[in-house]
Amino acid sequence: QRANGDCAGVVISGEAGVGKSRLARIIGELNRAQNSGTILGGKFDQIQYSQPLSVIATVFDDMCRFIAADVRSQGANEIVALCLEKALGSQAILLSKFLPSLSNLVTLDSTQSTLSYCTDSAESVRFLFCKTVEILSSYSSGPIT
Repeated sequence: QRANGDCAGVVISGEAGVGKSRLARIIGELNRAQNSGTILGGKFDQIQYSQPLSVIATVFDDMCRFIAADVRSQGANEIVALCLEKALGSQAILLSKFLPSLSNLVTLDSTQSTLSYCTDSAESVRFLFCKTVEILSSYSSGPIT
């Protein structure tokens, strides 16, 4: 799929020492050589990441940091901020607890409590993640894998 340009993501897993990190490096080098996007990655360490979804949140936080720099260089930071504010509304503060770098993209109003608006916080966070990724990937200068 990667060769055809149809790949949206890759998960590399396996036992310790089988070459997962090397494979990820090779894919990253190929991606950079072809200037075909950005690779974000995470490595699970059971001791370091004791919270559920912390590895995934770390990857998406890195994505926010990367996109913030990318849209600033394009002069599109105000457009992205408006899109995020429109899509996330007052719930952005909830998502920022998982993605601190979101504050580089949108102004967060910490005086608003979002928990009173959430009937199902897990569903709200899932929706917020999806909307954020949809908006950020549409403003990236290249695909994000």
